[in-house]
Amino acid sequence: MPSTVGVVNLLKVIIQRLRLPVFLILSLFLMGCDTKNPSSDSYSESEASGLTGSDSLAQSGKAIYTNKCRACHDYGVAGAPRYGNSEIWAGRLTKGLDVLYKNSINGIRAMPARGGCYACSDDDIKAAVDYILVNSQ
Repeated sequence: MPSTVGVVNLLKVIIQRLRLPVFLILSLFLMGCDTKNPSSDSYSESEASGLTGSDSLAQSGKAIYTNKCRACHDYGVAGAPRYGNSEIWAGRLTKGLDVLYKNSINGIRAMPARGGCYACSDDDIKAAVDYILVNSQ
C-alpha cells in the first residue's frame, strides 16, 4: 500500500502538470462570454421585421437591457436604480441626459463601466438607458 506522502506527492505532480491544460480549456469556454454584441441580434431581427431607425434602436435597447442590465436594475442590486421606478429615474434625469449617459458608459459607484457589457458600444449603452427611461415614466 502506498504511503500517504507518496500519494500527496503524486497528486501535486498531477495538479502541476494539468494546471495549464485545464486553464487553457476553461479559457476557450469562457472566451465566448460577453463577446456577442446584443445589438447585432436585434439589428437582424429588426431588419427581418422591417423596423428601421429609432424602432431598431428601441429593439436594441430592449435586448441589451434584457441581456445585460436587468440582473441589477430589476432588483436594485448594490443600489442600482430599479427599472420602472419613475421617482428614482426622474431624480437621475435632473442632472441631464448627457450625465446619465456618461455615468452609464464610464460607470458610477458600484456599477462598472458599461454595466459590464464591454462588447457594447456607446450607442448600445445609450439605447439601453433610453429603454429604461421610457419604461420608467
